[in-house]
Amino acid sequence: MSIAARQSIVDRIHAIAAWRRERGQQDLHLGPEVEARHTRSAEGLEELARYIESLPPENGRLVRLRYLSFHGEQFDPGAALLTEIGRFRFHDPSTQVDGFLDQMIELAELDASEVQSFGGPQVPGDNPWRASFEIHLDDEDDE
Repeated sequence: MSIAARQSIVDRIHAIAAWRRERGQQDLHLGPEVEARHTRSAEGLEELARYIESLPPENGRLVRLRYLSFHGEQFDPGAALLTEIGRFRFHDPSTQVDGFLDQMIELAELDASEVQSFGGPQVPGDNPWRASFEIHLDDEDDE
């Protein structure tokens, strides 16, 4: 993994942390405990970004994440991974950054398997979203 690719992960996490802080401001009317969870999550995301930035670019987990969650040189997490990054420490303040990086890989693998199973070009005649049979109803007038 290049330093630029690692930085792409870090930048995306910082962007999610900024979103989480903004969301906390929007949710102030829901009470201080909600805003506190947003702040805790944003601070946790910033810690996660610093942790990832501290890892050498050739770290095996970063290389795997690069393989699974990049389009070109941009970190582009799938739905499951993106959702959980956005929830980092929102509900569970005890989540550790090192363990979460492992979870990021698992979620990226889940996202990749879904793309392979449900997306992309299909072999002609093998569309999982369309029935492979027809239903013919007899018209009563034909009897």
